Amino acid sequence: MKILLAVSELAGIVKNGGLADVASALAFWMKKLGHDVRVVMPGYREALDSLTTDVVGVGEVIVSPWFRTGYAIREGDFQGIPVYFIEHSHYFDRAGLYTVDGEGFGDNAERFAFFCRAALPVCEMVDFQPDVIHGHDWQSGLLSFYLKVHEGSNPFFFNTRSVMTIHNGAYQQSIDGFMMGKLGIDPQYFTPDYFKEGNRINLLKGGIAFSDKITTVSPGYAKELLTEKGSHGLSHILQRRQQDFSGILNGCDYEHWDPATDALLPATYSIDNLEGKSICKRTLQESLRLKVDSEVPIYGMVSRLSEQKGFAYLVPVLWEFLQKDIQVVLQGSGDQAVAKELDHLSRVFPDKCKFIEAYDNRLAHLIEAGSDFFLMPSLFEPCGLNQLYSMRYGTLPIVRAVGGLADTVTGFMDGNMEATGFMFGSAAPSALLNSLNQTEVVYRDQEIMDRLIANAMSTSFSWEHSAREYLTVYTSIE
Repeated sequence: MKILLAVSELAGIVKNGGLADVASALAFWMKKLGHDVRVVMPGYREALDSLTTDVVGVGEVIVSPWFRTGYAIREGDFQGIPVYFIEHSHYFDRAGLYTVDGEGFGDNAERFAFFCRAALPVCEMVDFQPDVIHGHDWQSGLLSFYLKVHEGSNPFFFNTRSVMTIHNGAYQQSIDGFMMGKLGIDPQYFTPDYFKEGNRINLLKGGIAFSDKITTVSPGYAKELLTEKGSHGLSHILQRRQQDFSGILNGCDYEHWDPATDALLPATYSIDNLEGKSICKRTLQESLRLKVDSEVPIYGMVSRLSEQKGFAYLVPVLWEFLQKDIQVVLQGSGDQAVAKELDHLSRVFPDKCKFIEAYDNRLAHLIEAGSDFFLMPSLFEPCGLNQLYSMRYGTLPIVRAVGGLADTVTGFMDGNMEATGFMFGSAAPSALLNSLNQTEVVYRDQEIMDRLIANAMSTSFSWEHSAREYLTVYTSIE
């Protein structure tokens, strides 16, 4: 098949979140499975600095009489995959992908409408006639609309179909309805069946309405999105498209996340020899100036600092849990209010709790390897990747029973010796604290710990399986 991935980020070039990891892995596996896969993405300053590119064409976007602008197409090679960058200095030559100082750019809708509109003629310029154009999240929300409406009579795209993947339904990009003209949305499509949400335009909703197929990143999250409570307001349109909607669990990139081969660790290890894990734990304690003690359990967390990740009830629980003989290591950036709370916690418990406000990839790997347990008490989690990394690294995840977490972790409930981690249900401090107390008891029982670690390290969530599921979706489009 000829597959075009239209993405706003790609791991290895620019990354803001999990979307980049999925896009990169999906491109790699589609190529490995023998398909002609190519990527189109915005020509951010950071992206063009990270890869050698050549100008292969120029074009002009005419979304409407009020919105027309020129651009250049740059092509680069990323692991043998052609990547086309839409270069436009006003929209993309700036620091950051979507935000500045924590606030979204005021023209984000315009920027990504431009990207979606430019992505289609790129195909013609490079003579690549895709069978499927696969967009991701609200940033590509207008792509399927432009394909069907603006390019509906273009014979070049007569056999091209569209797929949209929802990585996080909470991010939808809603803008004032008066932007219809500038985005090229005819008033006939400004209705509740398409883009209309109150008096505003909802880009993700429009993408769902016009895509031939819609997917999300786990079966559990797909079920939640069909409910009013878990859909972030999208349940009605997704229920209408239910036959075209499915959940495909993200795979895990074991090439970069495998303790047996991880070059970022002070020592490697495997399910057959865990000696290196003890070395990683000691190194983590030493590097963060925690007491070096193999008998003390370490609870790690690497996370974006946001309400979604459960900090509202995690922080109060940690105040109580840190009274015990434990250690907690947290790394992340984002919401400054959360960062201040975690910093305060680490100052009150300097010998037990460390907070690093940043993302350091080497430290992230060390936290995964050196911790005994990994915290993921999310309010919702479309898929999650860290619980997959944690299990492979023999670090037992502590998760809430939502979305992809419930799909991937088997909780140690009622003494289940097939468990791969710990799970709780209610988004309440008491439920999380009960689960943490249970882990602390289990940690003292070496026989149970060894069994659970072996279970966790034996799990496998391959990207090949996920890629084949996406191919099934592609080929199912009539």
